[in-house]
Amino acid sequence: MGRKSKYRTRPDGSKETTRTYNDFGLAHFSGKKHFYGKDDETIDKKIEAFERSLNEVDAPERKTVKDVAEEWWGEKEPTLSLNSVNSYTAKVNEIISEFADVPVDALTVQQIHQWLKRKSAQGFAQRGINDRKSVLNGVLQHAVACGYIHANPMPSVPSVRGVAPKKRHSASDEDVALIEAHKTDSLIARLYYFMEYTGCRIGECVVLQEKDIDRKAHTASVYKTLAFDGQDPVVKSTTKTEAGTRTVLLFDNVLEILPHYDDPETYIFFPDGLPRKSPYETALKQYRRATGVKATAHQMRHTFAGIMHSAEIDAKDKQTMMGHSSILVTQDIYTELEKQHTTKVLSKANKYVMEQRLGEKKRCSHCGSTYLSAEDGHAFKFCPDCGQEL
Repeated sequence: MGRKSKYRTRPDGSKETTRTYNDFGLAHFSGKKHFYGKDDETIDKKIEAFERSLNEVDAPERKTVKDVAEEWWGEKEPTLSLNSVNSYTAKVNEIISEFADVPVDALTVQQIHQWLKRKSAQGFAQRGINDRKSVLNGVLQHAVACGYIHANPMPSVPSVRGVAPKKRHSASDEDVALIEAHKTDSLIARLYYFMEYTGCRIGECVVLQEKDIDRKAHTASVYKTLAFDGQDPVVKSTTKTEAGTRTVLLFDNVLEILPHYDDPETYIFFPDGLPRKSPYETALKQYRRATGVKATAHQMRHTFAGIMHSAEIDAKDKQTMMGHSSILVTQDIYTELEKQHTTKVLSKANKYVMEQRLGEKKRCSHCGSTYLSAEDGHAFKFCPDCGQEL
């Protein structure tokens, strides 16, 4: 009795079989393949020869994450504004540094997740985490489109929570006093004073020219901003948002410190021409070091918002004055100002009730001092006399 065949027997006595392949060999062949032969041995040889051929084809070039990122960036960069290019460049370089030699088809969900978790542990805010995910997602989408990988792993990456963003507050009373005291010391000092009383972004202020100032109407036209191409200054003809193109009111105190030039093309705060990036940043640091001002340029916008709040200017009007694209941004600042105001009122009222009405003063348990709060009613965390934590 002969050996039983492992393959089907056809009516003519020959043998046949069907094999299903899924991404097989270097050729990545997927599909069904039929094999015929007079006996099992012939079919076995045909299967072996076919599978060998799938592994003997020239393997396609295997791209690394670095290769794909540079390729994607070459297409993406020309479509971006200068400010966006600077932001993207740092993230692209970071991705290349992190995954440089990793084949893009071997990049795993776990590797991406661990990278984002490290960024969170380093103190990056949610926006910073999301921006990195977005850039890497663009790189991987490009890899899919080019056939370097079959699927983008990014949608499967678990979410990573960044550090909660810090609330931006107005400049402190001490900083406001310092800015006032030094308002004419230098052009940078005048710039800071200008920002405090106009709410303009620093980039908008830097590119203001004499022709933009209407001293009779007490206004300034804001329609351009500063950007840097590497170290070189560039004037953008459009501001951050369409709402940013606006007419700004100039109070009397602002006009008093504003330099005047005969040439309408002269930049108000940089009459010798716009500075390169490094000297510009150095000048700002030197001003803060010389005056003791700790507030950032953006805090000046919040300080101006506080002035408008105290003047009971309507939120919609203030949105127009500050160039916010959405009333929600303005309302968010107003809400924070209301909270700060309420806290100060409560502290002052509580201090009055406890000390004046009830004759009770909070005492330091260590030295007995009752001088435990500032003039505005804000309670100290440490006793100013002995340093004991309260």
